[in-house]
Amino acid sequence: MLVWNQAPVCRDAELSMVNGMLSRRRLLQGLLAVPFIGIASAAVPRRVAILDWGLAELALALGVTPVAVSAPDWYRKLINMPAMSTDVVDIGLLFQPNLEALYALRPDTILVTPQHALLKPILERIAPVVTLPVNGLAGYTAATKQMAALFDRKPQADALIQHLQQQMAQTRDIAVSISCPLFLAFTVNSLHVRLLGEGCVPGDVLAGCGIRNAWREPFPPGGESLVELTQIAQTDARLLLLTADDDERRAAQSWQTSPLWQRLPLTSGNRLRLAPTHFSSAGALVTASRFAAMLGVLLTGWDHD
Repeated sequence: MLVWNQAPVCRDAELSMVNGMLSRRRLLQGLLAVPFIGIASAAVPRRVAILDWGLAELALALGVTPVAVSAPDWYRKLINMPAMSTDVVDIGLLFQPNLEALYALRPDTILVTPQHALLKPILERIAPVVTLPVNGLAGYTAATKQMAALFDRKPQADALIQHLQQQMAQTRDIAVSISCPLFLAFTVNSLHVRLLGEGCVPGDVLAGCGIRNAWREPFPPGGESLVELTQIAQTDARLLLLTADDDERRAAQSWQTSPLWQRLPLTSGNRLRLAPTHFSSAGALVTASRFAAMLGVLLTGWDHD
């Protein structure tokens, strides 16, 4: 904010700074007004920018380190397996990238999701854009295969997919004797949970492991439904709570001790479990493998009566 009662020299300095910022923005707009002219090449991309954390996870799992990612600190907080180098540049929010920073990095490829469709025309004036599917486990599996072709990483992609399939098969063997369905959820507050099902990675892994989802209503695109705890509290089922970070875990632990949670059948006694490690619904195949392995361990130790 400019304060107009300051000395003239201060106003002049501020106006100069603002004009400089506007000039840089006009320059960028002018550059982006010129269609991207790349060199036709089948070379493997070397400078990749990514606008999705799940796709960033896949790239790292395939041995590809991006030069830039949207909000990389949030990737490190929510996913962080594989770990992301601190050298990766932050290019802003997932759906509001810093175009100036992105242009300055001179990427040779930008990876986006179908949800970035409105951004695609302007991003294509910076570098070639590759749109990859991210609709749950099937989407990220397809994205893995496409990225393998793009980066010449087929052996790594095959190993990643095979590892996931093996983990789910092991958990499926354990789950054969389990008849009780399971609610899979993130806590929102003491009265609401975010149920996960078909269309998101954890929900798809649950189904792939042969475990019945206790929520029988259709899930919207994205596989998440916000419901009141009282809507599911009387259901003959079990509840597995996930947390994405330490703050969510502390909140979930505190709600478990609340009088309401201790009175409801679903959230009292042996029906409730809190996942021992953090998981994010924004993850991809590495997250899916971790989740399948955790489910196997949890079910082995959970009373199945």
